[in-house]
Amino acid sequence: MMDIGHFKKAPNNHSTTENTKILIVDDDLAMAKSLQGVLSLNGMSTHSVAGGYAAIEELKKNHYELTLLDLNMPDMDGEKVLEHINKNNIETSVIIVSGESEIKKAITVLKNGAKDFIRKPYSTDELLFSIRNVLEKIHLEQDNKEMVEMLEESEALHRFIVHNSPDLLYMLDRNGYFVFVNRNTIKLLGYSRKEIIGKHYQEIIHPNDLDRANLFFNDKKFPKNTKSQEIRLRCKTKGALLHVEIRAINIEKKISGGYKLGRSNIRKENFIGTYGVARDVSERKKAEEIIRFQHNHDLLTGLPNRSLLNDHLSSLISHSSKNGTQFALLFIDINRFKLINDSYGQNIGDELLRNLAETLRRCTREEDILSRLGSDEFILLLPDIDSADDAIAAANKITNETALPFKKDGHEIHITLSVGIAVYPDHGETREELIKNADTAVCSAKTKTRSRHCLYSKKLKNKHSHTVFVENFVREAIKRDRFLVLYQPQMDLTSGKIHAAEALVRIISPEKTLIPPGKFIDIAEETSLIIDIGEIVLKKVCQDIHSWNNKGLQVQVCINISAVELAMDNFAEYVIETLHDYKVNPKEIELEITENILVQNLNRTLANIVKLTDTGIKIAIDDFGTGYSSLSYLNHLPLNTLKLDRSFMQKITTENMHDTIIPAIINVSKGLQLDFIAEGVETPAQHQYLLDQGSCIAQGFYYSKPIEKNQLINFINKYGVKGGDE
Repeated sequence: MMDIGHFKKAPNNHSTTENTKILIVDDDLAMAKSLQGVLSLNGMSTHSVAGGYAAIEELKKNHYELTLLDLNMPDMDGEKVLEHINKNNIETSVIIVSGESEIKKAITVLKNGAKDFIRKPYSTDELLFSIRNVLEKIHLEQDNKEMVEMLEESEALHRFIVHNSPDLLYMLDRNGYFVFVNRNTIKLLGYSRKEIIGKHYQEIIHPNDLDRANLFFNDKKFPKNTKSQEIRLRCKTKGALLHVEIRAINIEKKISGGYKLGRSNIRKENFIGTYGVARDVSERKKAEEIIRFQHNHDLLTGLPNRSLLNDHLSSLISHSSKNGTQFALLFIDINRFKLINDSYGQNIGDELLRNLAETLRRCTREEDILSRLGSDEFILLLPDIDSADDAIAAANKITNETALPFKKDGHEIHITLSVGIAVYPDHGETREELIKNADTAVCSAKTKTRSRHCLYSKKLKNKHSHTVFVENFVREAIKRDRFLVLYQPQMDLTSGKIHAAEALVRIISPEKTLIPPGKFIDIAEETSLIIDIGEIVLKKVCQDIHSWNNKGLQVQVCINISAVELAMDNFAEYVIETLHDYKVNPKEIELEITENILVQNLNRTLANIVKLTDTGIKIAIDDFGTGYSSLSYLNHLPLNTLKLDRSFMQKITTENMHDTIIPAIINVSKGLQLDFIAEGVETPAQHQYLLDQGSCIAQGFYYSKPIEKNQLINFINKYGVKGGDE
């Protein structure tokens, strides 16, 4: 084999704007400072100078990828600065940012090397769009230049690509023996080249995967419509396996000379071997295992979650019913855990839960099943017990073992547990009955002063039974897709047309009545069922928008987002991917978050907000005026809408038409260039009050109750959509 050529340069992996150095040249210091704030918020490194001479001196001393240059400056105008940059071959790209409105001036500077021309005043989105476009063009030009240089060494390039491919590249002769492997194959499998060349492929494939491998390498016909197979390769290290996805193409010798690649079903006489690619999917397999684990386990404690608990519980019921045995379900609740969390903080609260989980594990037998049900609730299954006394003994052991204080960061925290016990089949023959009755016993245990456990009996009453009922009701609704999305129009009072429509979720009960969110949302958030509900609502809204678009109708839809969803690491990516799957333009979606979510979880939610707004999705602050928002947050975050809490409109009556808070909030929204929406408008007096305030948007029963998607079409046809026909 020939030696591999080396490249002088490797392609750069450019980030569009992150850490980009930008020089702002503007004699208006306030404008320059405003620009710095916007760009810094988007991860760019900025420096500003006042005037053309200062810009030239700064460019002599430091390198900037991009220069934002004002044209009209008193000491030296922007054209002369641009001329100096060109004359002295200074490596920086220029975007003209100017109030100059003459088209000839724009054409002149663009001809003289400016990459773009933005006229003041401009929007933040317009500026960021221009910067990203220019930087992307710069990076593409750099990459193209480097690629051309590399392509000049064609043979070395080909060898480099083959041997440095992250995939395993190989060739087999017509009998299935290796005649070529690239370096990555040797590296990942651990064999030397001499050990693998001439070896039959069957010698390195896991025995259980040979049948699938033979379909690719041994049979005269490839499997129909099969492009790849996943198999395991045996590495040189004993017991080590490599998960790969293999692809194979026939190599045939042409009668006229040379070779051709093909995937014909029948291997002809001129077939000389197989060229293949094996992609290492070990990380993907690990990721799939992690995803499966995360789906079935509580991430904080590593214990089985409700989903896996239900599976275990169903299996245990089936086993006990078949064999005539008993088992116990222990419902374990931490008393006053919310108070502990509020007093010491979530981090210490989480550490306490992990510590408790370990303690509970030590109290169990190997065959017992411990799971985490909710924030402060655990369930322990005790299979094959002789009587309820065994469960009571286990409960006593748990309460005794957890009596010692939990110590962390100088804090000494004492906790107590309440344990409710239900025994199969005496206290229930279904999952729901056993959990419900054990929960009832927990409530009774909380009232006891001596013993912290309680065995269920029919005489007990559960003050939390409503919560359990609602939770099970929601789970059943998710399972059977009983959710309905209604839409309430938001009216632009100036034009009388529709501004947008808010998506509002309802549950259709088995009796066909609609259950409003006030009956189930709080419990859904406590149990994280809100994530499933949010997924259902987003998909239904996307389906409806796609359907409306096909009819030529376009209306923005506002969707409420919970704190649980917005704090998820991959929430933004999930939303963007869902919109893409349904071919929905991100500009047709506005996500509503409450004021308290913004303030309390800013660091955890900011990354998601920025990713969402970068795609064109709008963000609204819902229930504004009920929390404690800082105007500095509102000024620096990429927000679009302030939505006034309905409680403010309820104060507006025929007798009281002089509320002073609403005009103040309207002025705040105007100052921040945000849309203002007043919800809860129910009377003509409230409608007239808003009309008197000037341009704003209103929502409420006065205009329309929440309506189904087909009714919204009729509403749109009647009133029109603002901007829809402009």
